[in-house]
Amino acid sequence: MHCYTAQRTARILPENHLTMCDEPSLEVEVTAKRLRFSTERLALAEEAAGALIYDWDIVSNKVWRSGGLTSILGWLPEEISNKMEDWVKLCHPDDEARLSLSSYLNEGMADDRYAVEYRVRHKSGCYVWVLDSGRVFRDAAGQTIRVAGATVDISARKKMETVSYRQSNLIDLSFEPIIVWHPENGIVEWNRGAEQLYGYRRDEALGRTILNLLKTNSIVPPEELVALLKANKSWTGEVEHFSKADNRIFVESRQQVVESDGEWLVLETNHNISHRKRAEAYTARMAAVAVASHDALFGVTLEGVVETWNPAAERLFGYLASEMIGQHVSILAEPSLHEEQRELMRRAQRMEAVGPYDARRLRKDGTSVEVSVAIAPVKAPDGTVTSFSVVIHDISDRKEWEARQRLMTRELAHRIKNSFAVLQGILRSTLRTARNPEEFAEAFSGRLHSLAAAQDVLIENNWKGAELGALARRQLAAYVLSDDNRIDITGPAVNLPAEYAAPLGLIFNELATNAMKYGALSVPTGSIQLFWRTERQSQSKLKVFLTWRERGGPAIVTPGPRSFGSSLIEKSLADAKVESLFELEGLTCKIELTQTIAKKRNRPSGRLIK
Repeated sequence: MHCYTAQRTARILPENHLTMCDEPSLEVEVTAKRLRFSTERLALAEEAAGALIYDWDIVSNKVWRSGGLTSILGWLPEEISNKMEDWVKLCHPDDEARLSLSSYLNEGMADDRYAVEYRVRHKSGCYVWVLDSGRVFRDAAGQTIRVAGATVDISARKKMETVSYRQSNLIDLSFEPIIVWHPENGIVEWNRGAEQLYGYRRDEALGRTILNLLKTNSIVPPEELVALLKANKSWTGEVEHFSKADNRIFVESRQQVVESDGEWLVLETNHNISHRKRAEAYTARMAAVAVASHDALFGVTLEGVVETWNPAAERLFGYLASEMIGQHVSILAEPSLHEEQRELMRRAQRMEAVGPYDARRLRKDGTSVEVSVAIAPVKAPDGTVTSFSVVIHDISDRKEWEARQRLMTRELAHRIKNSFAVLQGILRSTLRTARNPEEFAEAFSGRLHSLAAAQDVLIENNWKGAELGALARRQLAAYVLSDDNRIDITGPAVNLPAEYAAPLGLIFNELATNAMKYGALSVPTGSIQLFWRTERQSQSKLKVFLTWRERGGPAIVTPGPRSFGSSLIEKSLADAKVESLFELEGLTCKIELTQTIAKKRNRPSGRLIK
């Protein structure tokens, strides 16, 4: 056989233009024209289809090929042998086994038709994918005598298949969940990333509705989402899903409409943002804690520049957040403490524990405040320190309390010493004036209880003084029953200096003891009035006029000899005026105190405060 290339003619006559003629020469001419017409038609169809047509004679082992050889592979017909063995040599080594006659027959179908894909070397040296399809012809004995068919370039299709295959592999291997679903038919594709994130195998997911499978919660209702996808062809947003184990998963979902075989599908790619959402929730909680905290909380950079500033910091230091953010933290300390601040931050950067420690810091108005400071490093995922968190607690009250405690301790020691001195004086005087042990015991016991009662009143008032009414009621409570109204105590609230409590308590005790023995309390019909008034002499002077008046007791004829009790009443308060009137109706004792009014201070001043 030989290669044949049809020649084009300038003009093609229609087939029905040719008619049969009785003359032999005319019949030959008509036959020739029909042959040329068929040849031209075949050549044009071959050129339009881009195909190589071949005819393989099995008996002679020769192949006829059309001119499509050049358009497909670049070879001219005369450059390729008409032997099948030479054609096989042009094929890719991996595809040679496909080109034997037996392979053709094995590839063929029951009606002896076949289709084989393989690669053939182009004249330029590259390989071209071709589809070889045709039919096998047999003789009466069933032996194959001829193979005829066409070869078509399928390189473009193969390339697309390769790209699609690679894309399919990439989609399947992607760590990101990639899902393809149909609004009505459910999920049609479910990659490994989706299996790993949601826990459902591919066979468990296919055909299921994604909304039901993953219990989807979105800011966009399902029916609105489908409408948005139809209108805009895409949608992006945050979605809440639930895994097979019922774990909550937040994803950033990107959904794109794609068309396939006249139907539209949704390609959904989901990026897991659960860690980010948890971090955002944690940050929101910490922000709420910072806002609600009574402690000053703020963050600073490694260089010491303030980045955050909570409301408690505004209240403590007087700087608004807008004023403080961007400022250096050294603004809160005196210049002499700046190096100390830098050293503490260097320690925190080295992961050393810093605080809490007591310090003094400056407010916006220039005043100082006692605080407790703690510094903690903020670390990145790799462990490096990126910034610092600072907690400052106002300890002004604690410091004041500690100072007061120290003062109270000193005052208590002083008071105890004074009390012992008073006690010793009372003991000696009582011993001198007592006629017998029983009288001593009674007098000394009453005076001792008076001192104890005065101390109780001072303790209840944190040693800041003794309220006159409370002191009087406490001292006189031992002499009357709770329901006894024979003692009437009235007067405005007056806070006496602490040093007045014991002596004035002893005065009340002596007056009550005398009333019990000789005066108004010695008979059932007697009564006592204790009342006082105050008079401001000036802005710095205050007078207290106190009166003890007994009525209804035994008549007093003449006062008895001067006793220790009388001396105690008159001399207990050195700066007081004491006047005792022994009237027929009963004893009246008037006490006048004059003191300087002092401004309120941390420690008792020893002055009257109204």
